Amino acid sequence: MPMKIDLIALDLDDTLLNSSLDISEDNRRAIVAAENAGIEIVLATGRNYAGVRRYIPLLDLGRKGNYLVCSNGAEILEAATGSVVQRLMLSSEFCHEAAAFIDAENLPWQVYMDGKIYCSRINDWALMDERITGQPLFEAGPRDSLFKDGQIKFVVPGEPERIAELYKKAFLHFKGKAEVVTSKPYFMEILPIGADKGSALDRLTKRLGIPMDKVMAIGDAMNDLSMIREVGWGCAPSNALEEIKAVARHVSAKSHDQDAVADLIYTIALSDDPSNGTADLEIA
Repeated sequence: MPMKIDLIALDLDDTLLNSSLDISEDNRRAIVAAENAGIEIVLATGRNYAGVRRYIPLLDLGRKGNYLVCSNGAEILEAATGSVVQRLMLSSEFCHEAAAFIDAENLPWQVYMDGKIYCSRINDWALMDERITGQPLFEAGPRDSLFKDGQIKFVVPGEPERIAELYKKAFLHFKGKAEVVTSKPYFMEILPIGADKGSALDRLTKRLGIPMDKVMAIGDAMNDLSMIREVGWGCAPSNALEEIKAVARHVSAKSHDQDAVADLIYTIALSDDPSNGTADLEIA
C-alpha cells in the first residue's frame, strides 16, 4: 500500500526561494496542489516571522491551522498571526557569555528583535542579511538592555573560512548549553538546546497527530540536516550540500532555480506511490 504523505516541511533560502528570493509560479502551483490534496504545508526556516511573513499570502498559508517553524526550530508559530505556539530562549546570562565568546574571536554578532536586526559591528554580511530578510539593520546598543529578557538566537556573520573555524570552537565550547549550526557558509547560529528543525517538526507533528514517517521535508543546508534525517521522506534540491544529499531519501535533479520543490512534490508527495516517484530524481 502506498505511503501517504500528510505534511511537507519546506526550507526557504536556496530551496523554495530562487536566487532572486522569489517563489516561482511552478513551485507555488505545486504547493497549492498539495494543500488541495489535504497535505499540511509548513515553512521550516532559519528566519524569524518578520523575515517570512511576506511569503505567507503567496502560498495561502494564512488560514487557521497553518504553522511555521522559525528561527531554526526555536519557534513554532501560527502562520496567520505570528502568535507563539512554542518558543525556546537563551537566558540573559547565556547571552552575555555568548557575546563575550564571539567578541574574543574578533567577530561581530547579531540578534533579532521586533522585526529588526541588531549587530555588534555593522559589516557586509549583516547588510546581506538585511537585504535577504527585509529587516532593517541597526548597531547594537547597551547589552544589559538588549539581553535583559534573553534572546532567541545569535548569528555570527563572517568569511566562510572564519565561520568554519569558529564553528568547531563554538560547538565544543557550548556543548550541552546551546545548539550550534551553520545556516549558510557565512552565518553561524547559536540557539537554545532543542532548537533544530527536526526536533521542532517532531513537536509540531505530535501536536497535529501526524507521524514523522508521513512527513516530507526539503532542504539544502546544514541547518536542514536534522529534519532531512528524521522525517520519513527527507529530500533535497540538486544544489544542496553534499552532507545533505548523503542523508536525503530523494535528491531532485533540479536546483532551487529550476523548481526542485515542484519536482519533488509532484513526483513524491502527489504520486500514487511515492516509493516509485523517481522521475527527474537522483536516488540518494
